[in-house]
Amino acid sequence: MDMDPVDKLLHDPRFAGAPVTWESTPEQYRAIRHAWLTHVSAEEDLFVPFTEERFAERMATMLSVFSDACTMELAPTGERWEGKVETVEFYRQFLGSFTGMSWVPQALVIGPQGVLDVVDMEGVVTRPFAGQAVTGEPVHLQWVISFPWVPAEGRFRGETVYSIRPL
Repeated sequence: MDMDPVDKLLHDPRFAGAPVTWESTPEQYRAIRHAWLTHVSAEEDLFVPFTEERFAERMATMLSVFSDACTMELAPTGERWEGKVETVEFYRQFLGSFTGMSWVPQALVIGPQGVLDVVDMEGVVTRPFAGQAVTGEPVHLQWVISFPWVPAEGRFRGETVYSIRPL
């Protein structure tokens, strides 16, 4: 009798140690969820006008769940920010490019590989960002954001925005 196809794939050497074979425990799930919620709650505090002191405080919280070698990437434009210093610059650009920003979660997947977050975003573009031109009008976008998890570090490798599409 043939081997179960799932079992066969899980024992395939191509996947050994790769995310498809990672096991997950309830404790790991809670750690990943907690890290993501820590990051997102600090980030959303910066969607309204803030002081430099508040920015530094919230960034410290946001960066605490990222690896030292974190990377922020906008896949549609190919732009990348590497390391924590450049990640701070990414957030300065991002947060400074929109006013009246709001996020409405559409889907969230949390697993041993990290978090996949799908959100609908609304805001007014005040300076170009991620291919968005300044129009003075509200934009309605859907963003698909991956937060890859680094199990050995217990932190995220950063964020990759795979899709920004108008709604």
